[in-house]
Amino acid sequence: MTGPEFAFEVRPQVLAAYAESLRARAAELASVGEAVAAVRVEAGWFGKLPQAGFLADRYAAHQHGVLAEAGDLAAWLTAATAGLAACAERYSAADRVVAGTAGAVEAALGVGIEIPGMAADGDPDEADGDAEAGG
Repeated sequence: MTGPEFAFEVRPQVLAAYAESLRARAAELASVGEAVAAVRVEAGWFGKLPQAGFLADRYAAHQHGVLAEAGDLAAWLTAATAGLAACAERYSAADRVVAGTAGAVEAALGVGIEIPGMAADGDPDEADGDAEAGG
């Protein structure tokens, strides 16, 4: 699809900043995961509650599930961070190529590349000798 209604601008620096933000969130999530993993609940801590062992087992299973989900989320954040950073670099590289090409074209045109049908000053009438011939 093309057209002005689909036009957009990509700012690589914004992608890179968002990637860095995700990198920071992933680091925070890893710290939280470490804290949750460090928590130990012993079966005896439930005292004389009915099914104390069952409660301890359920807590351990819940803790394991939370750690697995946090790990999955951290992996997703890491992948998203890498993807955003790579995308930002690709757009930046493309911008550098376009700028370099534009500079080369401008430099080449500035040193007098002759364009058929055009005089050096850009006047189309003088290029084909019509001006000297009187029209």
